Amino acid sequence: MYVRRNGAGRTRRIVTTAGLASAALLVTQLALVAPASAVPGLVLKVTGGPSNSDWKTTNAQCPPGTTVLGGGGRIVNGDGQVTMDTMLPLVGGEAYSVTGREDGDGYGNSWSITTSALCAPAPAGLETRTQFSDHDSNVGKTMEVECPPGKKVLGLGAEMSGGLGRVVIDDLRPSADLTGITVTGMEDGGPDHLGKWTMVGKAICATPPAGLVRVTGFGILDSQTPKTATARCPEGKRVHGVGGEIDNGQGEVRMTAMWANSSTTVTVTGAEEEGGYGNSWAVKAYAICA
Repeated sequence: MYVRRNGAGRTRRIVTTAGLASAALLVTQLALVAPASAVPGLVLKVTGGPSNSDWKTTNAQCPPGTTVLGGGGRIVNGDGQVTMDTMLPLVGGEAYSVTGREDGDGYGNSWSITTSALCAPAPAGLETRTQFSDHDSNVGKTMEVECPPGKKVLGLGAEMSGGLGRVVIDDLRPSADLTGITVTGMEDGGPDHLGKWTMVGKAICATPPAGLVRVTGFGILDSQTPKTATARCPEGKRVHGVGGEIDNGQGEVRMTAMWANSSTTVTVTGAEEEGGYGNSWAVKAYAICA
């Protein structure tokens, strides 16, 4: 496991709160007992990082002899003021990486990242397809990343490079037929971001294992915050990849969790930014199961 910790580089409010977790690195790695997977040797690894008020990255490392098929993460104690602007498999496939950043006016409390990786010996036809958006300051960007013919999505990831906490991952969705993914990034609801940013999308593709399906979990459309949706694999199947979506968030709702919280379920949580958001919105969770 590797964790990179980085300073924030700006003045922020510091609040001392009783009971905050130590900044010492907390690591938990779980190989969960579960139904047999369509990809042999599939394991779920979960890693927790330090609790502080700096932007940070936490990587969930795959065991030797395996590669990452999918993954995700969640922000702990972010109160809607921290966004995951990077959720990506590392180059080489040794880990899944999640970066969290505070919003434009900072956040004084301590928070942490929990990252999950779904790992297995490389299945047939495994490859990662990567696509980049334009480097500009558009309020919102959407793009699709397609798998090669005959292959389907096992896992996916995205990065809002240059967003600096002001650009949220609004949509990281595998297509219904699992032939590709859709990625959407949105600038948040504060003053215009102005800076240029690039959206990166990654689709982890392979020859489809037997019984590969996408399962969707729907949340409630209203103005309550936070809210969660859960997608559960059919009986006898396991999670191989993770996706999530904020519906009608308009950049003012942050995806604060998108992860496999067990070997058979995916949970996605959204939270409105500081100051709230007056419109109705919902979250969706996507589990890629086999």
